[in-house]
Amino acid sequence: MKIGLEIHVQLPTKTKMFCSCPTEGEDRPNSRVCPTCLGLPGSKPSLNRKAVELGLTIAKVLGCTIPEQTWFSRKTYFYPDLCKHFQTTQYDMPIGERGVYKLGNKDIRITRVHLEEDPGKTKRVGDNT
Repeated sequence: MKIGLEIHVQLPTKTKMFCSCPTEGEDRPNSRVCPTCLGLPGSKPSLNRKAVELGLTIAKVLGCTIPEQTWFSRKTYFYPDLCKHFQTTQYDMPIGERGVYKLGNKDIRITRVHLEEDPGKTKRVGDNT
């Protein structure tokens, strides 16, 4: 039997993956967003270097093959917490591939390590969403 797991980790960075909005702070809905977060026309993402460094570190620790180049693409889908209807991701060209995590005498194969933005979350406030 094979079991697959997809594990998501929020990296300990001060700003989001593609803009300078803080990852922590005021927790009021829509308090940490900008034109890039919202996907507004004319807004341009800026890649968080620290997140890339952390992703590379994780991929190396897991013994992944690191490609010479990688890129981000838009994964399009409709979901209530994804207001711009696309997620920027490295899914198709990950930062690391074919790694191994040693667990006792077992080798747990790692298919990929990739970075992607967290689309957000839906939060109920009182009788409103």
